[in-house]
Amino acid sequence: MSIRLHGRSVLIRPFRPAEFDVLWANETVDRGEFDAPRSADDTEAMRRVRVRVDGSGTWRDGRFLDLAIEAEGALVGDVGARHDAEMAPPGVFEVGLGLFPDARGKGYGTEALALLTRYLFQDEQAARVQLGTDVENVAMRRAAEKAGYRFEGVMRGFWPVEGGPAHDYALFARTRADHEGRDG
Repeated sequence: MSIRLHGRSVLIRPFRPAEFDVLWANETVDRGEFDAPRSADDTEAMRRVRVRVDGSGTWRDGRFLDLAIEAEGALVGDVGARHDAEMAPPGVFEVGLGLFPDARGKGYGTEALALLTRYLFQDEQAARVQLGTDVENVAMRRAAEKAGYRFEGVMRGFWPVEGGPAHDYALFARTRADHEGRDG
């Protein structure tokens, strides 16, 4: 069964095969100061995006969930979750979000995070859902907080950057106690 999560402004759903071209095009343009664009001729990156689109809507390899974000009838980004039993305890998920430049600042990211997080707690029995972002990525930090995530700290030197020092990342999380409204 494939996942479809309806919100006020967004629909979280599997990618359609034809959307590969739109997603790939957005992977190869300037995506802002926190994520470098992929090279249009990077066949390995293109293959990984194809796998994400083709396996969208169900847990790929039991570890990855990739979904499209649709708003106003158009693809505006992607959201996903990962759980790797070799890297984290049972019930711990990590989420990620990417919005196309024209879709930013409209609340779509916050709503997509909230929908996916609720799904993970209700349908996947999550104990904890977490995300990390560059400490300077104010928009993502704000979206996480609006979606009910709590700031937990900074992972120093977390993200390597070619030709420069590794970036610090802010860690945010929601626990089952947060989800259930208990003081956790």
